[in-house]
Amino acid sequence: MSSIVRKLAVVAVMLIFVQTTFAQRRERDKILDRKVFVVTMELQVEKERNKEDPFEDELSFRTNKMTSKEMRMSNMGGFQMGEYVVNKKEEVVGEEVFHFEAINKNAKDMSLKWEGKVFGNQIEGTAIVSKKGKIKEEYAFKGALKEKK
Repeated sequence: MSSIVRKLAVVAVMLIFVQTTFAQRRERDKILDRKVFVVTMELQVEKERNKEDPFEDELSFRTNKMTSKEMRMSNMGGFQMGEYVVNKKEEVVGEEVFHFEAINKNAKDMSLKWEGKVFGNQIEGTAIVSKKGKIKEEYAFKGALKEKK
């Protein structure tokens, strides 16, 4: 009798393990996955002495993760690849518009939160750098799908 109970317990544990493994996986995004956008990033609140020119960046979406080529550099914060989600789909004048959010973090406990929308091959939105809830920098970005060579 105890061997049956033991076997049932092992099966129950295996079922719980398999169920939690599948529950943690998010379905792969099919809208933005494998797309790269070339954008212009512009700092929104500039101090007169620290004026920063707009700069070009590349936003890459791959396997439910997003990264920024420039913001990964250590002098721009060293933000690592982070999760993104397409959280809203709408139709405007016959064109589909997809809204997304993403968060990148760095070793200094800072967050880079992206909010944007993609319509056709265009992208636009904001990127906010914060630490412990306090906004450090805010960028607006706008661009288009990167041309394949």
